[in-house]
Amino acid sequence: MLGPGAAFELLTSVLQLRAGFAHAVVGSVAAVRFAFLVLVLAGLSEAAGESVVLFLNRVRPRYFARSLVINALIFAFTFLFLAASIWLVARFAFRAEVGLTPIAAVVAVAQAPRLLGFLAFLPYFGLPVSVLLWTWSLLATARGVAALLDLAPWQAAATIALGGLLLLTMQRTVGRPLLALARLARRRAAGVELVTDRARLRELVDTAPDPGFHAPRAPRRRGEA
Repeated sequence: MLGPGAAFELLTSVLQLRAGFAHAVVGSVAAVRFAFLVLVLAGLSEAAGESVVLFLNRVRPRYFARSLVINALIFAFTFLFLAASIWLVARFAFRAEVGLTPIAAVVAVAQAPRLLGFLAFLPYFGLPVSVLLWTWSLLATARGVAALLDLAPWQAAATIALGGLLLLTMQRTVGRPLLALARLARRRAAGVELVTDRARLRELVDTAPDPGFHAPRAPRRRGEA
């Protein structure tokens, strides 16, 4: 396993958008494993940040923890599929000779800013924080891909954009069964039919508030029915 000092240095390089992290993360098997660990932990943090949906759906504690783990794994697999799409684009569009595993490791560790994804739980600031972390991770991914494949910034940006488009196309075609499986996994993990859109969540809160949110009743006076 990667030592604490080396792990801290690698994370710092990613957060500071230093190009050297791309070669550092593929320099050893331990670093590659650490990159995938970062990806899963980032997914877990993102799931915790979005856990207000689980609270509003009144998911029980044991299902709550299971839902966080399932969402973290789905997050990780999504970015691994993105890495595969980026690899295909880089290989056929720019004749890149780098293997899939190094690109997957770079994409994985580039999600380090999203280790702070739990901050999306903050009232009012949750959405801006999510956008900031998403942008930060995207810039880290572009920086890492450019350094690893020796591409110009515009080429790295085009590779990631086309990779994302390829992933989206696959999700809407041959990937539909996988999306259905992911939705089923989320529902089974939560133990309830999850309500996720804002309008229905607001209706859920308004029509069936938690008993703990009710205002205390005024004490009855003597003689009142």
